[in-house]
Amino acid sequence: MKCTDILRLAPPYITGELEPELYAGFDAHLKTCRACMEEVHAQSRLDARLRDAVLAQETNVTEVDRRVRELVAAGAEAAPVSKTRSSLRRRAAILVGVAAALVLLAAGYSILVSVRVSRVYAEAAKDHQIEIVEQQARPWLTDPAQIGSLAEQQGIAPDAVTRLASGNYRLVQGRLCFLGYRIFLHLLFSNGGREFSVYLRQRDGMHLPGPVRGTVNGRPLCATDVDREHIASIETDQLIAVAVSDQSSDAGLNFAHFAASVL
Repeated sequence: MKCTDILRLAPPYITGELEPELYAGFDAHLKTCRACMEEVHAQSRLDARLRDAVLAQETNVTEVDRRVRELVAAGAEAAPVSKTRSSLRRRAAILVGVAAALVLLAAGYSILVSVRVSRVYAEAAKDHQIEIVEQQARPWLTDPAQIGSLAEQQGIAPDAVTRLASGNYRLVQGRLCFLGYRIFLHLLFSNGGREFSVYLRQRDGMHLPGPVRGTVNGRPLCATDVDREHIASIETDQLIAVAVSDQSSDAGLNFAHFAASVL
C-alpha cells in the first residue's frame, strides 16, 4: 500500500468503516511510514475534537419534545383561519420528524463512541496477544531515552515512563500502536518471568468505562477480561492508561494498581 492510498483511506480507517481486507495493509504501512502515521494521527485528533464537541451538547429528549409542542402550538395560533387541520397536522409532523432526527443523530453518535471505546479494550488484548505472547517480529525501541523521547512526541511526560519503571517492574521496550483508531504508546514491563503491557495516551476526552474494582489516589480503577487477557484502565488528569496481562487476574490487577499509583 502506498502513501497516496493511506491519504485516500484515512477517513474510513479512523471512523471504522475501512474494509477488513484493507486494514492489514493499512496498518502495516503505518508501522513503517512515520509521515503517514503523523497524518493519520492529525486526522484522528480532528475526529476526536468533533466527537467531543457533539457529545458536549447534552441530549434532553424531554426538552426537545416540549420545544416541539411549543412550536406546533405557536404555528396553530398564528395560522390563518383558512388553514385546514390537515395542513397543521402536516406541519406538526414535519417538526416532530426533524426533532426526532436530531435526537437519533446525537444518540447514534453516542453509540458510535461507545463502540470505539470497547474496541480499545479488544484491540489492546489482541495487540498484547500478538506482540507479547506470540512475539511477532515487529520493530521496538529498547533504549529508555529513545522511549522517553517517543513518549514526549505523543504529549506524554517522559517521567511517566520512568515512574512506571520503578519498583519491581523493569521497562523492556516500547513502540506506537493503534487502538480504537487512535495512537497509543505501548510499553512492555517485566517482573521476573511475567510481562505486562501498558498503553498510554494523552487524555483528550475519551473515557474508558468498565466494572470498577477499586480506587487509586481517588480515581476509579476499571477492570474487565477480554478472551485470555485481563484489562484494567485508569484516567489521570493528563493520561489514559490501559494495562493488559495474560497472567492471573490477581497479577494483572496488582500491576494495574501499581501503575495507577505512580501515574
